[in-house]
Amino acid sequence: MLQDIVKEYIDSEKAYGEDRTLHHYNCAETLLNSCNDYYKLGLDPKAKKMAVPFGGGLYKEKTCGVLTGGLMAIGVLFAEDKPTDQATMKAVTREFVERFEQFFGSTDCAAIKESHRHPQEKCAPVMMAGAALLEEILKERSAKGKERTET
Repeated sequence: MLQDIVKEYIDSEKAYGEDRTLHHYNCAETLLNSCNDYYKLGLDPKAKKMAVPFGGGLYKEKTCGVLTGGLMAIGVLFAEDKPTDQATMKAVTREFVERFEQFFGSTDCAAIKESHRHPQEKCAPVMMAGAALLEEILKERSAKGKERTET
């Protein structure tokens, strides 16, 4: 499960005790790195750095890093070479954003932290729930694709 990989990234910081801030993966990094591992996206270390500025809601508590990290993975999984209308990628993106907003009540980091952040675990519950939402959507998408090829 994608959540298992997310948990590994979250737990990896604990090995550093109080120095964990020096070894911290933000929410966007955690989601993108976990998706890279789980879905075998093939992103190199330099490419994964693209997620860093999206942590902490763009470091201004704006759009949640869990959402943006998941969207980066969707881009890698579904964006097609141009020219194309990107119909599948757009549909998966819309579905993820809609379900994310339904579940958390917002896409805004500040609002999500207010209602879902844990005092000790910080945003770990948000990362775990976001990963579950993304994985559910991708499994559904995969099942739909299999149905089409079988008929």
